[in-house]
Amino acid sequence: MNDDADIPGRSATDPGLRMGILALAVKNRTEAAEAVNRLISDYGELVIGRIGVPYRQKGFSVIAMIVEGTTDALGAFGGKLGMLPAVKSKMVLFDSTVPGQTDFQGA
Repeated sequence: MNDDADIPGRSATDPGLRMGILALAVKNRTEAAEAVNRLISDYGELVIGRIGVPYRQKGFSVIAMIVEGTTDALGAFGGKLGMLPAVKSKMVLFDSTVPGQTDFQGA
C-alpha cells in the first residue's frame, strides 16, 4: 500500500488536504464511459469511494465520489471530467473541520 506522501495531491502532513464529494451527470454513458473511467483511474488516488447509478427514466447516469486531496488536485480532477462531452461535474469541498472535532485526521 502506498504512503499518502507518494500519492499526487495527497500528503499525510499537508494542512491543505480537503475532503469532498464530486458528482457527475453523464448524458451518453456508452460514448462517455471510456473517457470518464480513464480519468477516474488516472486520479484514483484521490477517490475514497464511488457509486454509480443509471437513471434510465431520464436518460443519464449519476456518479458520486468521495474524494480527498489538495484543492489544486481536486480542482484539476473535477475540471477535466467536466470538460468531457456529455458530462457535467459539481464539487463540494468541506472545510477542514467537522462539528466536535478539530480536523478530519482525528476522525
